Amino acid sequence: MAVADALSPLLLPKYQPIIEEAVYRTSDSSSVMVGVPDVTIQKTGQETQPANLVAVAEPYTSPVVVEIPVPVTFRQRFIEIRNTANQEVVTVIEVLSPVNKRGDGRLRYLQKRERVLESQANLVEVDLLHKGEPMPTVQGNVVSHYRFLVSPVEQRPQALLYPVNLPQSLPKVTIPLRKGDDEPVVDFQLLLEQVYRLSGYGYSIDYSQPPKPGWSQPESEWIANCVKQQTSP
Repeated sequence: MAVADALSPLLLPKYQPIIEEAVYRTSDSSSVMVGVPDVTIQKTGQETQPANLVAVAEPYTSPVVVEIPVPVTFRQRFIEIRNTANQEVVTVIEVLSPVNKRGDGRLRYLQKRERVLESQANLVEVDLLHKGEPMPTVQGNVVSHYRFLVSPVEQRPQALLYPVNLPQSLPKVTIPLRKGDDEPVVDFQLLLEQVYRLSGYGYSIDYSQPPKPGWSQPESEWIANCVKQQTSP
């Protein structure tokens, strides 16, 4: 993960960023139970013939193509900054994925979020998903396309919220550690540009297609202008 790579030289030797993984099994609907039938057909010990063997023919029904909610396993990576001396978890950095913002995955993530906020670990939450309900705050909430939440343990229940809208650059965020330690700063805009360039997304993304999810007309015009500037010879 690019965030861990950027933090590592800023944290060592006292702290170390460790990439961990959470596994979610969910579906678009609330849940799916497999192996529990609605109707059970059992064979009795004695077979009997029905009194009337005459069947009335009826028109055949045609099948309809449908989709069923099949559970899917998602692997969600996150970063734990640990003290190298005793492996104490000092800070948890979460970069939200779509599964964190809907259905069972959202519920599980909120439960994990509560456990972190009740612990002695700092929390940094990065939400770069335009779609979906943002994670809850109690006061001072603002509506924005993207959000960065920093919750130092010494300041709870107060936290720092960085709201970011489409025309703005991503912020430089100070990553909290233990009180008195030098805290690293991550330039997320620079990091995003590096990931985009090194991953070759400029060659694999079809920018002639409308972006998803949908945007308002002024935002769509801004996006189209950016694409035009980047693709013009």
